[in-house]
Amino acid sequence: RVPPAPRPVAQRVRAPRAMKITHREVSAKDGAGSIKVVPEEMDDLWHLYNLVAPGDRVRAATERKVHRELASGATESQRVKLSLTVRVDKADFDADAGELRVSGRNVEENPHVKMGAFHTVVLVLGRPVGVAKDRWDAVAIARLEEAADAARKADLAVLVLQPGLAHLCLVTESLTLVRAKVVVPIPRKGRRDAGAQEKALGKFHEALLQAVLRHVDLDVAKALLVGGPGFAAEEFLAYVEAQGAAREEARALVKRRAQLVPCKASSGFKHAIREVLSDPATASLIADTKAAGEVAALDAFLAMLGRDPQRAVYGYGHARAACDQGAVASLLVTDALFRSADHRARRRYVTLVEDVRAAQGAVHVFSSMHVSGEQLAQLTGVAAEL
Repeated sequence: RVPPAPRPVAQRVRAPRAMKITHREVSAKDGAGSIKVVPEEMDDLWHLYNLVAPGDRVRAATERKVHRELASGATESQRVKLSLTVRVDKADFDADAGELRVSGRNVEENPHVKMGAFHTVVLVLGRPVGVAKDRWDAVAIARLEEAADAARKADLAVLVLQPGLAHLCLVTESLTLVRAKVVVPIPRKGRRDAGAQEKALGKFHEALLQAVLRHVDLDVAKALLVGGPGFAAEEFLAYVEAQGAAREEARALVKRRAQLVPCKASSGFKHAIREVLSDPATASLIADTKAAGEVAALDAFLAMLGRDPQRAVYGYGHARAACDQGAVASLLVTDALFRSADHRARRRYVTLVEDVRAAQGAVHVFSSMHVSGEQLAQLTGVAAEL
C-alpha cells in the first residue's frame, strides 16, 4: 500500500501579492532617494536582487556576534539583534534557501559595529528593508513598479517528462524554480521479461505523482502543464486518473483535472519548458504571464533571424548601432546585464533601454531565472529585432 503523500508545503493557499512599499522618496531632479519595502513573495527577493547595486545603501535588521571584555580581563561573546546600514559590495540570491544576502561595510554609527566594518545582511520574506540610491534610473524604477503591481499573475507549474526522466518546476513572474527531478531507469522491452518495462514505468509515474502532490498546490498555481514527447504526457495523466479511483490523495488531484493540461515537449530536460510555454494548447492559459511574453518575444526574434538575418541582430554593439539609426522595433535584454558591478557597463544598457523606449520601440527585460532568459544569455544577453 502506497502511503499518503504529505500536504503541499511549497506555497501558501493564496494568490500572489504585490511587494509592499511602505516608504518611497525619489527626487524628480536627480533621481536620488530611498525606499522601504516588505518582501512577501520569492519574486520580491528576486526584484530586490535586481534593484540592489554596488554602492547602494541597504538597511535591515540583522544579527552580529559582539565581543566584550569583562572586569576580570576575560572576553565573552554574544549575538545581538540590531539594524545596520551597509554600502553594498555584492549581493547573492539563494532561491532554495529563500534569502538574499547583501554584503558591504557599515556606514552608520552603531554601538556594536564600527564604521567601515564588513557585514553580511540576510534579507528574508516578511522583514522590512530599506534601499537608498544616488540615482534611481529608468530600469530600477520600472523594476520597482513591476514588483508593486497589484495585478501580478498566479504561478504556473510545469512538468516536462520523457520515460525515466522528468523535471517539475514552478514558473513565477520572475523565476523558474526546479521543485523536483525524477530519474527512474527504464529497461528496454525484451522477450525475457516483458513486464519489466511496464513495472519501471509504473514506478516512474508513481514518483511523478508523489512529486506533484508534494510540490504543486492548484489553489495557488493557475495550472499544471504536462509536456513530453509522443504520448508521455497523456500516459502520466491516465495514471493519475486511474489512481484517483482508488486513492484519496490522488482523487483530490483528479477533481482539478481541468487544470492538468497535456502539451508537447521534446524531452524531460528543463530547457523543454520553453516548448511547453510556446505550445498553442497552453496559449489561452498563459497569455497574460510574463514568462509567456518572454518566450513569444524570443521566438519572434529567432524566427526573424532565420527568415531575414538583416533584421535581427544581437550583441551590444549591433543593438546600439541599430538604436542610433532608430531602427529597433523590439529590444530583448536579460536582467543580468543590469546587475553588473561595473557602473559604466550598467549605464550603457540602461541608456540603450531608455533610447529604444524614447523611439517608441518595445523593450522586453528577460529574467535570467527563466529558461528563455538563459537562452538569450547565450546570444550575449541583448538582441534586437529591426
